[in-house]
Amino acid sequence: MSRPAVDSAVERLCQLGLLEVAEGNEVFAIPPEVAIDRLTDLRLQQLHRELRGITQSHRLVEELRAAQRPGAFPTASIERLRDATAVRERIDRLTLFARREILSVQPSAEHGHSALLRALRRGVRVRTVVASEALNQGPTLSRIRSLAQYGAEVGVVDRLDEYMLVYDGRIAVVAEDATDASHDVLVVQEGGLVKSVRALFARVWDDARKPADVDHTVAVPAPTDDERQILTLMCQVSKDEAGARTMGVSVRTYRRRIADLLAALGAGNRAQAALIARERGWI
Repeated sequence: MSRPAVDSAVERLCQLGLLEVAEGNEVFAIPPEVAIDRLTDLRLQQLHRELRGITQSHRLVEELRAAQRPGAFPTASIERLRDATAVRERIDRLTLFARREILSVQPSAEHGHSALLRALRRGVRVRTVVASEALNQGPTLSRIRSLAQYGAEVGVVDRLDEYMLVYDGRIAVVAEDATDASHDVLVVQEGGLVKSVRALFARVWDDARKPADVDHTVAVPAPTDDERQILTLMCQVSKDEAGARTMGVSVRTYRRRIADLLAALGAGNRAQAALIARERGWI
Protein backbone atom coordinates (compact mmCIF):
# COMPACT_ATOMS: atom_id res chain seq x y z
CA MET A 1 0.00 0.00 0.00
CA SER A 2 1.11 3.54 -0.61
CA ARG A 3 1.83 5.80 2.37
CA PRO A 4 -1.32 7.93 1.80
CA ALA A 5 -3.42 4.75 1.69
CA VAL A 6 -1.84 3.51 4.92
CA ASP A 7 -2.39 6.87 6.63
CA SER A 8 -6.03 6.87 5.53
CA ALA A 9 -6.58 3.32 6.78
CA VAL A 10 -4.95 4.07 10.13
CA GLU A 11 -7.07 7.19 10.55
CA ARG A 12 -10.26 5.23 9.82
CA LEU A 13 -9.33 2.44 12.26
CA CYS A 14 -8.54 5.02 14.94
CA GLN A 15 -11.97 6.60 14.40
CA LEU A 16 -13.55 3.20 14.92
CA GLY A 17 -11.53 2.74 18.08
CA LEU A 18 -9.67 -0.29 16.75
CA LEU A 19 -6.22 1.31 16.84
CA GLU A 20 -4.58 3.56 19.41
CA VAL A 21 -1.71 5.95 18.72
CA ALA A 22 0.81 6.44 21.51
CA GLU A 23 3.45 9.12 21.90
CA GLY A 24 5.83 9.16 18.99
CA ASN A 25 3.05 8.06 16.61
CA GLU A 26 3.51 4.41 17.55
CA VAL A 27 0.36 2.48 16.62
CA PHE A 28 -1.16 -0.33 18.72
CA ALA A 29 -4.13 -2.60 17.96
CA ILE A 30 -6.69 -3.08 20.74
CA PRO A 31 -7.54 -6.64 21.89
CA PRO A 32 -9.83 -8.52 19.45
CA GLU A 33 -12.62 -9.05 21.99
CA VAL A 34 -12.73 -5.30 22.73
CA ALA A 35 -12.75 -4.54 19.00
CA ILE A 36 -15.72 -6.86 18.42
CA ASP A 37 -17.64 -5.24 21.28
CA ARG A 38 -17.01 -1.75 19.88
CA LEU A 39 -18.05 -2.68 16.35
CA THR A 40 -21.16 -4.41 17.67
CA ASP A 41 -22.08 -1.34 19.73
CA LEU A 42 -21.65 0.91 16.68
CA ARG A 43 -23.90 -1.28 14.56
CA LEU A 44 -26.55 -1.52 17.26
CA GLN A 45 -26.52 2.26 17.64
CA GLN A 46 -27.07 2.61 13.89
CA LEU A 47 -29.99 0.17 14.01
CA HIS A 48 -31.48 2.01 16.94
CA ARG A 49 -31.39 5.33 15.12
CA GLU A 50 -32.92 3.81 11.99
CA LEU A 51 -35.79 2.16 13.86
CA ARG A 52 -36.35 4.64 16.68
CA GLY A 53 -39.24 6.30 14.88
CA ILE A 54 -40.97 2.94 14.37
CA THR A 55 -40.66 1.64 17.92
CA GLN A 56 -41.51 4.71 20.00
CA SER A 57 -44.76 4.79 21.98
CA HIS A 58 -45.75 1.19 21.18
CA ARG A 59 -46.27 -1.62 23.64
CA LEU A 60 -43.89 -4.57 23.41
CA VAL A 61 -46.41 -7.25 22.48
CA GLU A 62 -48.06 -5.05 19.87
CA GLU A 63 -44.68 -4.40 18.29
CA LEU A 64 -43.73 -8.05 18.17
CA ARG A 65 -47.07 -9.09 16.71
CA ALA A 66 -46.75 -6.36 14.10
CA ALA A 67 -43.31 -7.72 13.26
CA GLN A 68 -44.87 -11.01 12.21
CA ARG A 69 -46.46 -9.35 9.19
CA PRO A 70 -44.23 -9.42 6.08
CA GLY A 71 -42.16 -6.27 5.79
CA ALA A 72 -43.14 -4.87 9.19
CA PHE A 73 -39.51 -4.52 10.31
CA PRO A 74 -36.15 -4.81 8.60
CA THR A 75 -34.83 -8.36 8.93
CA ALA A 76 -31.65 -7.01 10.51
CA SER A 77 -33.75 -5.88 13.51
CA ILE A 78 -36.25 -8.72 14.02
CA GLU A 79 -35.91 -12.20 12.59
CA ARG A 80 -38.50 -14.94 12.78
CA LEU A 81 -37.35 -18.55 13.15
CA ARG A 82 -39.95 -21.20 12.29
CA ASP A 83 -37.84 -24.35 12.30
CA ALA A 84 -37.07 -26.15 15.59
CA THR A 85 -33.51 -26.95 14.53
CA ALA A 86 -32.84 -23.33 13.59
CA VAL A 87 -34.20 -22.18 16.97
CA ARG A 88 -31.98 -24.61 18.88
CA GLU A 89 -28.86 -23.72 16.88
CA ARG A 90 -29.44 -19.98 17.26
CA ILE A 91 -29.92 -20.24 21.03
CA ASP A 92 -26.76 -22.32 21.38
CA ARG A 93 -24.79 -19.81 19.29
CA LEU A 94 -26.07 -16.79 21.21
CA THR A 95 -25.27 -18.52 24.50
CA LEU A 96 -21.77 -19.37 23.29
CA PHE A 97 -20.96 -15.73 22.51
CA ALA A 98 -22.59 -14.21 25.60
CA ARG A 99 -19.95 -12.44 27.69
CA ARG A 100 -21.67 -10.93 30.73
CA GLU A 101 -25.27 -11.96 31.39
CA ILE A 102 -27.99 -14.32 30.21
CA LEU A 103 -31.59 -13.86 31.37
CA SER A 104 -33.97 -16.75 30.83
CA VAL A 105 -37.69 -17.29 31.32
CA GLN A 106 -38.59 -20.82 30.25
CA PRO A 107 -41.35 -22.97 31.76
CA SER A 108 -39.15 -26.09 31.79
CA ALA A 109 -35.62 -24.73 31.09
CA GLU A 110 -35.20 -27.16 28.22
CA HIS A 111 -33.52 -24.94 25.62
CA GLY A 112 -29.75 -24.53 25.57
CA HIS A 113 -29.02 -26.32 28.86
CA SER A 114 -25.56 -27.60 27.89
CA ALA A 115 -24.60 -24.23 26.42
CA LEU A 116 -25.75 -22.49 29.63
CA LEU A 117 -23.50 -24.76 31.69
CA ARG A 118 -20.54 -23.80 29.50
CA ALA A 119 -21.44 -20.12 29.89
CA LEU A 120 -21.52 -20.48 33.67
CA ARG A 121 -18.11 -22.17 33.64
CA ARG A 122 -16.57 -19.21 31.85
CA GLY A 123 -18.05 -16.73 34.32
CA VAL A 124 -21.25 -15.50 32.63
CA ARG A 125 -24.02 -14.54 35.06
CA VAL A 126 -27.19 -16.56 34.44
CA ARG A 127 -30.62 -15.84 35.92
CA THR A 128 -33.44 -18.20 35.00
CA VAL A 129 -37.13 -18.40 35.92
CA VAL A 130 -39.17 -21.60 35.59
CA ALA A 131 -42.73 -22.66 36.37
CA SER A 132 -43.23 -24.39 39.73
CA GLU A 133 -45.05 -27.35 38.16
CA ALA A 134 -41.97 -28.07 36.03
CA LEU A 135 -39.95 -28.89 39.15
CA ASN A 136 -42.21 -31.92 39.65
CA GLN A 137 -40.70 -33.35 36.48
CA GLY A 138 -37.45 -35.25 37.01
CA PRO A 139 -35.56 -34.04 33.92
CA THR A 140 -36.44 -30.38 34.55
CA LEU A 141 -35.47 -30.55 38.23
CA SER A 142 -32.17 -32.19 37.26
CA ARG A 143 -31.42 -29.42 34.72
CA ILE A 144 -32.23 -26.68 37.23
CA ARG A 145 -30.10 -28.26 39.94
CA SER A 146 -27.10 -28.57 37.63
CA LEU A 147 -27.41 -24.91 36.60
CA ALA A 148 -27.70 -23.79 40.23
CA GLN A 149 -24.69 -25.85 41.26
CA TYR A 150 -22.55 -23.90 38.80
CA GLY A 151 -23.81 -20.54 40.00
CA ALA A 152 -27.05 -19.82 38.13
CA GLU A 153 -29.66 -17.82 40.04
CA VAL A 154 -32.99 -19.64 39.87
CA GLY A 155 -36.47 -18.26 40.45
CA VAL A 156 -39.83 -20.04 40.42
CA VAL A 157 -43.31 -18.70 39.73
CA ASP A 158 -46.64 -20.52 39.87
CA ARG A 159 -47.51 -19.71 36.28
CA LEU A 160 -45.52 -18.60 33.26
CA ASP A 161 -47.13 -16.97 30.26
CA GLU A 162 -43.84 -15.73 28.81
CA TYR A 163 -40.84 -17.25 27.08
CA MET A 164 -37.79 -15.05 26.69
CA LEU A 165 -34.01 -15.08 26.60
CA VAL A 166 -31.87 -11.93 26.78
CA TYR A 167 -28.15 -11.94 25.98
CA ASP A 168 -25.92 -9.17 27.37
CA GLY A 169 -28.84 -6.75 27.16
CA ARG A 170 -28.41 -6.64 23.37
CA ILE A 171 -30.29 -9.55 21.81
CA ALA A 172 -33.59 -11.10 22.89
CA VAL A 173 -35.39 -14.28 21.86
CA VAL A 174 -39.14 -14.32 22.51
CA ALA A 175 -42.07 -16.59 21.72
CA GLU A 176 -45.75 -15.66 21.87
CA ASP A 177 -46.67 -19.19 23.03
CA ALA A 178 -44.60 -19.97 26.13
CA THR A 179 -45.85 -23.58 26.19
CA ASP A 180 -44.41 -24.36 22.75
CA ALA A 181 -41.25 -22.39 21.96
CA SER A 182 -39.54 -25.13 19.98
CA HIS A 183 -40.27 -23.17 16.80
CA ASP A 184 -41.77 -19.89 15.61
CA VAL A 185 -39.75 -17.49 17.79
CA LEU A 186 -38.52 -13.96 17.19
CA VAL A 187 -34.87 -12.91 17.51
CA VAL A 188 -34.86 -9.20 18.39
CA GLN A 189 -31.81 -6.95 18.04
CA GLU A 190 -33.41 -3.51 18.11
CA GLY A 191 -32.28 -1.67 21.22
CA GLY A 192 -35.63 -0.27 22.34
CA LEU A 193 -37.41 -3.60 22.09
CA VAL A 194 -34.63 -5.49 23.85
CA LYS A 195 -34.84 -3.02 26.73
CA SER A 196 -38.57 -3.67 26.92
CA VAL A 197 -38.01 -7.43 27.03
CA ARG A 198 -35.41 -6.96 29.76
CA ALA A 199 -37.83 -4.82 31.75
CA LEU A 200 -40.46 -7.56 31.41
CA PHE A 201 -37.92 -10.08 32.72
CA ALA A 202 -37.24 -7.82 35.70
CA ARG A 203 -40.94 -7.85 36.61
CA VAL A 204 -41.12 -11.64 36.33
CA TRP A 205 -37.92 -12.00 38.38
CA ASP A 206 -39.23 -9.72 41.13
CA ASP A 207 -42.31 -11.96 41.48
CA ALA A 208 -40.26 -15.18 41.56
CA ARG A 209 -39.20 -17.06 44.68
CA LYS A 210 -36.16 -19.22 45.35
CA PRO A 211 -36.99 -22.93 45.01
CA ALA A 212 -36.57 -24.81 48.28
CA ASP A 213 -35.42 -28.06 46.70
CA VAL A 214 -32.58 -26.62 44.61
CA ASP A 215 -29.11 -26.31 46.10
CA HIS A 216 -27.35 -23.17 44.92
CA THR A 217 -23.82 -22.29 43.90
CA VAL A 218 -20.97 -24.67 44.11
CA ALA A 219 -17.83 -22.65 43.45
CA VAL A 220 -15.93 -23.51 40.29
CA PRO A 221 -12.54 -24.82 41.47
CA ALA A 222 -9.43 -22.85 40.57
CA PRO A 223 -6.98 -24.56 38.22
CA THR A 224 -4.03 -26.51 39.55
CA ASP A 225 -0.50 -25.36 38.76
CA ASP A 226 -0.25 -28.03 36.04
CA GLU A 227 -3.55 -26.95 34.49
CA ARG A 228 -2.49 -23.33 34.51
CA GLN A 229 0.79 -24.29 32.83
CA ILE A 230 -1.06 -26.27 30.16
CA LEU A 231 -3.33 -23.30 29.47
CA THR A 232 -0.32 -21.03 29.13
CA LEU A 233 1.49 -23.47 26.82
CA MET A 234 -1.63 -23.81 24.66
CA CYS A 235 -1.39 -20.07 23.98
CA GLN A 236 2.40 -19.95 23.56
CA VAL A 237 3.46 -23.06 21.61
CA SER A 238 2.09 -24.27 18.30
CA LYS A 239 3.06 -27.95 18.59
CA ASP A 240 2.09 -30.47 21.24
CA GLU A 241 5.59 -31.94 21.15
CA ALA A 242 7.05 -28.66 22.40
CA GLY A 243 4.46 -28.37 25.13
CA ALA A 244 5.05 -31.95 26.26
CA ARG A 245 8.83 -31.37 26.44
CA THR A 246 8.32 -28.24 28.55
CA MET A 247 6.14 -30.16 31.01
CA GLY A 248 8.36 -33.22 30.98
CA VAL A 249 5.61 -35.63 29.92
CA SER A 250 4.84 -37.71 26.86
CA VAL A 251 2.87 -36.21 23.97
CA ARG A 252 0.03 -38.66 24.68
CA THR A 253 -0.15 -37.57 28.33
CA TYR A 254 0.00 -33.90 27.34
CA ARG A 255 -2.87 -34.31 24.88
CA ARG A 256 -4.92 -36.27 27.40
CA ARG A 257 -4.50 -33.49 29.97
CA ILE A 258 -5.60 -30.94 27.39
CA ALA A 259 -8.69 -33.04 26.61
CA ASP A 260 -9.50 -33.30 30.34
CA LEU A 261 -9.07 -29.55 30.73
CA LEU A 262 -11.34 -28.78 27.77
CA ALA A 263 -14.03 -31.05 29.27
CA ALA A 264 -13.73 -29.35 32.67
CA LEU A 265 -14.10 -25.91 31.07
CA GLY A 266 -16.95 -26.99 28.82
CA ALA A 267 -14.95 -25.83 25.80
CA GLY A 268 -15.34 -27.28 22.34
CA ASN A 269 -11.77 -26.57 21.24
CA ARG A 270 -8.48 -25.13 22.44
CA ALA A 271 -9.20 -21.59 21.28
CA GLN A 272 -12.45 -21.54 23.21
CA ALA A 273 -10.69 -22.97 26.28
CA ALA A 274 -8.10 -20.20 26.11
CA LEU A 275 -10.85 -17.57 25.85
CA ILE A 276 -12.70 -19.00 28.87
CA ALA A 277 -9.48 -19.12 30.87
CA ARG A 278 -8.70 -15.50 30.03
CA GLU A 279 -12.20 -14.40 31.05
CA ARG A 280 -11.71 -16.10 34.42
CA GLY A 281 -8.30 -14.51 34.89
CA TRP A 282 -6.48 -17.85 34.93
CA ILE A 283 -3.93 -16.83 32.27
